[in-house]
Amino acid sequence: MGFFKKVAAIIAKDLKLELRTLESLSAMLLFSLIVMVIFAFAFDFATIKAVGKGRLIPGVIWITLTFSSIIGFNHSFAIERERECLLALILSPVDPSAIYLGKAIANFIIVSILEVILLPLSAIFFDFDLLAVLPALSLIVIVNTIGFAGIGTLFAALASKVKRSEAVLSILLFPISFPLIISAVKSTSAVLEGKDLSSYSNWLSVSAGFDVIFFFAAIALFEFIIED
Repeated sequence: MGFFKKVAAIIAKDLKLELRTLESLSAMLLFSLIVMVIFAFAFDFATIKAVGKGRLIPGVIWITLTFSSIIGFNHSFAIERERECLLALILSPVDPSAIYLGKAIANFIIVSILEVILLPLSAIFFDFDLLAVLPALSLIVIVNTIGFAGIGTLFAALASKVKRSEAVLSILLFPISFPLIISAVKSTSAVLEGKDLSSYSNWLSVSAGFDVIFFFAAIALFEFIIED
């Protein structure tokens, strides 16, 4: 099998396991709904209008997405550790970079499914026109989700070796991904305020740069993390 066929096989394996049980996605969705409902009751439409949609809603969206994503990242390796499946992957004739890339893409797809459900719900809860901002918001979400899934997959592999892996993953992930989260919030804020691309293009460049830098860093480090 070629490199990309191996990547595709790992993606198919992870997605098939998830679709069979929906264990990760259902937990992520439940957590997201709880957070959204809490914020919806905390900030009514009058408060949102007074504060400004661009100042309030982006923080709610990205807090919900980042914390719920941790559940998915952690589960992607916890299930591999249960029956030494990760050891079997390591011993198989598959390059570690293919394992990383396959699991990162699978995590990206799962988080994207959550986002497809979550963004319309956030538009309902916080009363903004999703269709009007959908193209720009989709670009922002995709660029930032790529980076978050990439670095999240790397640290999930590291955190899966210890107890309370979700807590450890949070401690490792958030300081490193802080620039990405800030960029996501700032870009989303600009879109919801009706600004054009030029007003947040610098933030998108930060996110894209983060994606590229940490992708190559993760490829280089993943082999040492899973074989340690």
